[in-house]
Amino acid sequence: MSVVDEGPPRVDRLLLHRVHPEEAFLRGAVATGPSSFEAVALLPAAHPHYRGHTGPSRDRDPLLLLECARQAETYAAHAFYGVDTDARFVLRTWSATFDPAAPAGAEVRLTGTTSGARRVGDRLRGMTYDLELRAGDDRLGAVRMDVDHPSAAAYRMLRRRKHPGGLPSSDDLAPTPGHPVDPARVGRLRATDTLLQDVATTDGTVTAVLRVPVENPSLFDHAQDHVPAMVLMEAARQVAALATAAWGGPAADRTVLTALTATFVDYAELGPPLVLVADRPPGDDPVRITFTQAGAVVATARITMTAPLSPRGRRTCPAPRS
Repeated sequence: MSVVDEGPPRVDRLLLHRVHPEEAFLRGAVATGPSSFEAVALLPAAHPHYRGHTGPSRDRDPLLLLECARQAETYAAHAFYGVDTDARFVLRTWSATFDPAAPAGAEVRLTGTTSGARRVGDRLRGMTYDLELRAGDDRLGAVRMDVDHPSAAAYRMLRRRKHPGGLPSSDDLAPTPGHPVDPARVGRLRATDTLLQDVATTDGTVTAVLRVPVENPSLFDHAQDHVPAMVLMEAARQVAALATAAWGGPAADRTVLTALTATFVDYAELGPPLVLVADRPPGDDPVRITFTQAGAVVATARITMTAPLSPRGRRTCPAPRS
């Protein structure tokens, strides 16, 4: 059975971990086997965050495709693999590649497969998800994510080791002090989408402090007790765009993210300053980004920013590497 053939029904936003209707992009999904599923997402024609770019990402933001893949994985975990609705989703790693030359369209079809299930008794507690994204016959990209699914009780116990007095909430967070980067420097139209502050550039590094955008409903759709992975990826893209321009490449409004990998070592906390350091790679290697907080590494990423080719010179989008 194909979700496309059946016509995509609307899905419960609770199963996408989304509160606001305008942030729910998945329109339907069906299981196609014990370890496979299909889903359909609808990209918005207008959106303050995902369309708020000065460059080619305004036509189809790669991080919007990543968010669609995240929503498909989250829905599948609940609907097809028995993950409780109050379980937490803890991202270990993810990787993705995107083809910027593929034609833009509204509907995205996602084909998912799963592997490496980790169980405690009869409960799924983690798995790897591979998703291929297409628009018609055109391949838009591919995403791989390795996710843990701890129970709500196990998650609270883990997090309270650092927060014995109770978990923090982004609803209570004060604005991050500092000097935000001009939105145009990172290819953005609005200050609410600018995530970097106190930027410093040398020959070999670009350093910035994360501005936690709690006022942005696309990045903080609901209250969080930590900085979500999608916020870290948007910040990584912005510092990679700055670094690409600083090291002689195109400016942010002429590049698009075409590949990323990230490993999440620890939770990015809401309180202490989180510092991003982009290192200059050799040759055409991806920009390397390290996230540190209170002197410890909480995540690492590699981001490739590319000046997109014309449709006539379209390139093939390779499969992601873990």
